[in-house]
Amino acid sequence: MFSRILVAIDGSESAKKAFEESIYLAQKCNSKLDVVHVVQCELGGDSATTFELIDELKTKAEKMLGEYKIQAAKNNVPIEIMVTQGDPAQVIIDIAKTKSHDLIIMGTRGRNAFQELLIGSVSQKVMHHASCPVMVVR
Repeated sequence: MFSRILVAIDGSESAKKAFEESIYLAQKCNSKLDVVHVVQCELGGDSATTFELIDELKTKAEKMLGEYKIQAAKNNVPIEIMVTQGDPAQVIIDIAKTKSHDLIIMGTRGRNAFQELLIGSVSQKVMHHASCPVMVVR
């Protein structure tokens, strides 16, 4: 059914729930998980300070994903973790297409309808542009 699942993690509670769902599905479908965290940082101001901030965010993300890797191992689920930088929605869409994922699982931060209308969300963009099914977990 799903041989390769991409899970997008942003550190939110809904992302944690999305990861838990991905573990469950991976066990049931004998799937491999790829877990990605995308650091989004607007370049501006002092570039040295910006690059330090990006490095700090990437280090924190790697630590967070390391914990997910341990959890997957405890559940006998093969996992690969990735920390990258860019526009989160576009990076998720591109990774899913490039690595031929069968499913994307991600959380939503639970924004209200008005906020979604004004600013959109990563999950909305991914749902509309991904080349594979997307599961959004609250």
